Amino acid sequence: MALEYFDATVYNIIEESPSVRRFQLEFKDLDIFDFIAGQYVKVDMPIEADKTYRQYSIASEPIENNKIELLIVYNPIGLGTNYLFNKVGIGSVLKLSKALGRFVLPETTDKDICLICTGVGLAPFRSMYLDVLNKNKNIKQINLIFGTRTEEDLLYKNELFELSEKFSNFNYFPTLSRSSDSWNGRKGYVHNIYKELYHNGKPALFYLCGWDLMISEAKLNLKEFGYQRRDILFEKYD
Repeated sequence: MALEYFDATVYNIIEESPSVRRFQLEFKDLDIFDFIAGQYVKVDMPIEADKTYRQYSIASEPIENNKIELLIVYNPIGLGTNYLFNKVGIGSVLKLSKALGRFVLPETTDKDICLICTGVGLAPFRSMYLDVLNKNKNIKQINLIFGTRTEEDLLYKNELFELSEKFSNFNYFPTLSRSSDSWNGRKGYVHNIYKELYHNGKPALFYLCGWDLMISEAKLNLKEFGYQRRDILFEKYD
């Protein structure tokens, strides 16, 4: 059966960093766009390629309305992002599929939830942590580990620091691989942080999203700490 697509109008575009934009979309013919935090959509575009769609995680929380947000990084050689960054503006209409994927949180757990990401791999995790925190879901602890290069590449910077101050069950650990002298936070890669937090095998569920190499290394390290395959979920970005 062919996948159904819906028209979505771009009502706002936010320059989140020098290379990342937030595309905010509204489905005019839908009262509610149903999705579960962590899912993605396919965006079909008029590009000359064997595969004319690209997959993007939903970066907004499910709140029973007809709006979503996509967090997209520019790839100079990517046909999809070149179209979105150079041809799409406010008022443009995109064709989006229904929400897809099983990269979602359990409804409740006594284990820590550890979200480990790089770059725009933050997108599904933003949907998750907003959903849990704003709806007071029965999840005891969320630790978000976010790795990027420089301070200007930090995504949702103010939001994340504010949430970590507001909610006692949410910890935010940003780390920079190319930090300046003015950066007082953690430096290096995400691996140092989860090793510090979970080297003793504390009960936890791990969600990994981002570059392939980060995910491969994290899976190996976590298994060395005694975590099983069922404890580690991942979603790779090409």
